[in-house]
Amino acid sequence: MGNSLTTERLNKDDDRAQFRAFLGDEETRNVVDQVIRDLVIPHAAVHKGGIRSCIDFLSEHRSPRILLVDLTQSDLPLSDINELAEVCEPGVTVVAIGDRNDVGLFRELMNQGISDYLVKPLTPALLQKSLLGTVDGVSRSRQTSRLGRLVAVLGARGGVGSTMIAANTAYHIAEVRRRRVALIDLDLQFGTVALSLDLEPSHGFREALETPSRIDGLYVDRTMVKYSDTLYVLSAEENIDETCHIDEQSIDLLIQELRSKYHYVLVDLPRNQPSINRKVLEEASNLVLVSDLSLSGMRDTLRILQQIPSTNAGCNISLALNRVGEHRVGEIPIAEFEKGVGRKADIIIPFDPKNVASATNVGQPVVSRQSLVTSGIDQLSEVLCGGGSKPKRGIISRLIGKRA
Repeated sequence: MGNSLTTERLNKDDDRAQFRAFLGDEETRNVVDQVIRDLVIPHAAVHKGGIRSCIDFLSEHRSPRILLVDLTQSDLPLSDINELAEVCEPGVTVVAIGDRNDVGLFRELMNQGISDYLVKPLTPALLQKSLLGTVDGVSRSRQTSRLGRLVAVLGARGGVGSTMIAANTAYHIAEVRRRRVALIDLDLQFGTVALSLDLEPSHGFREALETPSRIDGLYVDRTMVKYSDTLYVLSAEENIDETCHIDEQSIDLLIQELRSKYHYVLVDLPRNQPSINRKVLEEASNLVLVSDLSLSGMRDTLRILQQIPSTNAGCNISLALNRVGEHRVGEIPIAEFEKGVGRKADIIIPFDPKNVASATNVGQPVVSRQSLVTSGIDQLSEVLCGGGSKPKRGIISRLIGKRA
């Protein structure tokens, strides 16, 4: 590759910088500017400020592929790196610089996924060696190891609104919390995720799921349907008289690719694909189990809760009760439902037929309106995001952040 740091050509909708640096002093900025010129780094930017400025910036903008961040002014560098990881996209290569020549700090930073740690004063030769090693793969083993979180959404029975919850939670995390989200609908014939967001189904999704060799980073970039800068969808609308043969290896490859590109991967699971569901649940860090307050819902919720530990003992389960209040006569009381399934509900979402129906009919997330559903979706998003604070957004970013 010679002496150039160029990588693949940017996609049409890809506004990522190749390289960004956040540096606290002019001397270091001058060194980095020189290296950018020497290595012919495309789409590069150097910013004033250290890691706090970096965190604020990445809360509002896409992460670069390579990030250089200054820890000099940080009193708690490990804590700040952890916070950076929360806003940084998966797969970003992070190089840190600072003024502490501390072996213990170096090791801790490596353990947190930092690609390299360079001690000031920075020289062009030292930085070039680090960056070229990163791109050539020498330090790829230390590339940010934190992958996106895989969240499965499953209805205990049909008609409980699991797709509504999946789509609105994905929307909320993407648009309110400003995280990059991939929303996947694995019901290839009757799925309604795309319909609920007024999107066209993805082209070639079924073929890729049936042929694992077709799935790679380029396929994912081309097949995802863009809802906004932070929310992308994979879905299909196959003929109802054809059988779809999903290869389990395709599920593995797809999840791996998506987790390397998105903060959150939400999968709306169909109820008629037990082997595929099991494959997703084996890898999921979270399961959102959705039920209504019916007897069959209580029975099947209990059965699923009993099954999950043998599939994935480390999976965090959130029990969401949806459409609460739909049947004032005959609805199982919440306390009785919780007693029957052996645990408390985490999220309770009231029945709001007017807003849900009108939003669904126009392909609009119900949480974008003043709805009874919104509070429950906000709580669920907070659970899935670990209670992290929502990034502050100014009026300009709110305007430009809206769907094109």
